[in-house]
Amino acid sequence: MPGLSTPESIATLDQRFPTTGGTDYVGYSINGTSEFAGLARTAIGATGWASATNADPSVKANANALTTANATVATGGSVTVYHAIFSASTGGTQRTDWTALTDTSDAARTFNLAVGDQITLAAGAVRVTLT
Repeated sequence: MPGLSTPESIATLDQRFPTTGGTDYVGYSINGTSEFAGLARTAIGATGWASATNADPSVKANANALTTANATVATGGSVTVYHAIFSASTGGTQRTDWTALTDTSDAARTFNLAVGDQITLAAGAVRVTLT
């Protein structure tokens, strides 16, 4: 079955994750299957999404660096942190699958979070593609 053309992928991503007026939030997981209660969701912001890339696959990513709130629970050791996009700051709809946070070489990033720690996500670190 053929996939979407690149222009259609761009249009779809830009419509679902708009560059203005967006209300999406990043949620966090330390097991890749359920949300971690120790980090509150981070607002991407009304102008937080960059335009989708003109590529195959087209990629939608955060336009600005994002910093989490302070961790309220320690991870108890080094863990891979995953992210997913949600439609609300609490509850809401999970819009994407859990994806490991990666560094610039796309290797999974690990963290040993203590209470009060924050994670900063570089611009482009939160990415969405059509699969």
